[in-house]
Amino acid sequence: MIKEILQIGNPILTTKTTKVTDINSVETKSLIKDLIDTCEKNADISAGLALPQIGVSKSICVCRRVDLEEKDPDKEIDKEELWEVLINPHLLNSSSDNSTEWEACLSIGVGKDNLWGPVERPKKITVEYTSPDGSQKQLKADGYFSHVVQHEIDHLNGILFVSYINNPANIWRLEDLNAYIESNESYPEIQ
Repeated sequence: MIKEILQIGNPILTTKTTKVTDINSVETKSLIKDLIDTCEKNADISAGLALPQIGVSKSICVCRRVDLEEKDPDKEIDKEELWEVLINPHLLNSSSDNSTEWEACLSIGVGKDNLWGPVERPKKITVEYTSPDGSQKQLKADGYFSHVVQHEIDHLNGILFVSYINNPANIWRLEDLNAYIESNESYPEIQ
């Protein structure tokens, strides 16, 4: 079921989630379906979603496999392969080299008022998590996909991406950012 996405200011978004212990329950399966349905409704602008964003303080997120889409842009990716479901994820390791990507969030502004900003994160990570079938898995991510995974795990820890941006001049409304990119054919210089 498609759910309403909470917006910044709601205390659930800045609260650390609780671990999921009932992985095979009907409720957990339903929550996962809600996350995926909500992501698919917002597929043109969504790279992931975490349960706190739909009002549930439990440790589950879904991440769009942008790495698979980038690898073979002409290949149609099956829905179950496109959305990686991470239950109780935690970072095992991260590279010492970082990358900066422009990020946004469905919980920080709507439409043309959606906020974007440059975020520096480890370029490569390994995450351990439980899959919906209950098995323990590891996921290696790098580049933009690494940012997606870290962004969603941050949601599970009550952290919003804007907390990484020290200079407010680096936070842009989508409408203004698109106009800048159209005029300059690049993202703004980071202040």
